[in-house]
Amino acid sequence: MNTTWAELSRSTFTEVEFRLPVLALHGAASSSTQWHGLSDYLRGSYHVVAPDLSAFASSDSAKSAIEAMVDEPVHLVGHLHGAALALEIALERPELVRSLTLIEPTAFHLLRDGAPSDRALFAELVGLANRMKIAVEAHDPASGMSAYVDFWYGRGAWQRTSPGLRQMLASHLPRTAADLAASLVASWPAGGCARIRCPTLVVMALESPAVSLRVTEIVAETIPGARLAMIADAGHMAPLTDPHIVDPMIGAHLKAVDRPRRKRRPWHKASPRSPATCLPAI
Repeated sequence: MNTTWAELSRSTFTEVEFRLPVLALHGAASSSTQWHGLSDYLRGSYHVVAPDLSAFASSDSAKSAIEAMVDEPVHLVGHLHGAALALEIALERPELVRSLTLIEPTAFHLLRDGAPSDRALFAELVGLANRMKIAVEAHDPASGMSAYVDFWYGRGAWQRTSPGLRQMLASHLPRTAADLAASLVASWPAGGCARIRCPTLVVMALESPAVSLRVTEIVAETIPGARLAMIADAGHMAPLTDPHIVDPMIGAHLKAVDRPRRKRRPWHKASPRSPATCLPAI
């Protein structure tokens, strides 16, 4: 099981014996449970801490709490809103970040001053945010979340969802609407990503909406040395729908960062009877 935020507040990452810390941040209208599979996949080498971001009043308060609690460099893994949050932490507190994995970060403000095609995508998001704001003010959560779900997953997706899931999603409307609105008014420029120096994996699922793919492309192009991975035949919720692809991808990235580097011996000191061997990967 993932460590809950309450449990994390009573301990530090360093108390988890022999396992390196991974802080996993979920997307809007989701929860920390989305990382259970990743936690199981990385078990033995990594300790996945997955706070429930909905427990915080705002994204800013969540970010401040995370920054205050992290006391050593951690691997940051984020999906959608969680990826945008991870990106902001890496920009503001680079000393806290060992590596980044960004799965379609919702840094939508990067479209605001872009090419005409980028601004058109941004305008679509502004329209969605306005519809959700009206639904919040009218105390009509089903209307607001139906617009949100249909935007990301196609017309009729809301009606195809089970009644129980619709009820759960509707309960997330106020926070989801607030997170979307905040993503549109953020002010840090895309060029700020050029300051990031930690190893970075950026992931996009090719069946995701164009707006998500475009923002992911901008982020991947701007972070020095970032590796862009594309997943065919997968959509916006790839960590949940395609964990057999996403989890090994994340695991490989983390282990590449942490793999011990063998110090090469001078050729004249090498022994043919005792060849140098690589240390096992973590």
